Amino acid sequence: MTWKAAAAFCLATTVMGGAMCGQARAWGQEGHAVIAEIAQHRLSQNAYDIIEQLLRSHLKLKPAATVSLASVASWADDYRADHKETSNWHFIDIPLASTPGDATARTTAYDPARDCKDNASFGVCLMRALPAQEKILADPAKGDEERWQALAFVIHLVGDLSQPLHCVERLDGSQGDQGGNTLTVSFNVYRPKPDGSTYRDLTTFHAVWDSSLILFKYYDWGKVALDLETDVIPHLPAMPAADQTPEKWLAECHDKAEDAYRALPKGTVIKSDNPHAVILDQAYFDQFSPVAIQQLALGGLRVAAVLNETLAADK
Repeated sequence: MTWKAAAAFCLATTVMGGAMCGQARAWGQEGHAVIAEIAQHRLSQNAYDIIEQLLRSHLKLKPAATVSLASVASWADDYRADHKETSNWHFIDIPLASTPGDATARTTAYDPARDCKDNASFGVCLMRALPAQEKILADPAKGDEERWQALAFVIHLVGDLSQPLHCVERLDGSQGDQGGNTLTVSFNVYRPKPDGSTYRDLTTFHAVWDSSLILFKYYDWGKVALDLETDVIPHLPAMPAADQTPEKWLAECHDKAEDAYRALPKGTVIKSDNPHAVILDQAYFDQFSPVAIQQLALGGLRVAAVLNETLAADK
């Protein structure tokens, strides 16, 4: 089964020289856990058996033990703290084409020579790191620990590929915004009745997409996963098999990033600090929280598709 078929099956069944951009964690730990939980429900038997064996080997657990993918979904972020050579693995900085406050739809196509340059200190971009880790995971001749590490990277990086602000960078001459990390925002929204409380968070534009658009609505990532299974995934449109590739996923991810930036107030600068934070209000939340939630669902389906294909018995 190819990636394309596997993805279709999963859906059907339910800063240095600009090379190191210092992107924050894609999604928060909760978002990555949700993606992994959705993926685990859609693993083939062969993929499940291999993954269980690798997880038990790494954790030195007896065979009867079962470990969730969610428990290792954010390991790659912790690893990056001490292994800077993996920093660039987590994102692809495709230049932003849109302008805040301008509704004109624009986009930029991925250019590997421009957007995925190798860097001796911080590594390559996600689009080169992901297939390299898949190759290690698929190789039964590799040791269990090396394959376990590759498994953790694959789960995390495919999840990163669904976070729009990990597929973009706004540029102004030689200055970049690190996927929204240089833009301080005040996230001002209110909770639905009967709560009705006001929620204000001084954070970054990137962090709003990592967590705020999700966690403002939910306290429990398990509830996010449940709602996605019952209310979102069954209603996702069927995707042609030809569209189930990382390149297509990247293009979709970047298009959503363009939308996210266009909806910023007109005149938004590339970098702002408190007390000059950009206000993101209830209208922004209402428009983009459903987008963020759907991206988690798509991330989960895609993680399952990649793992099932990578660990297929007939490979």
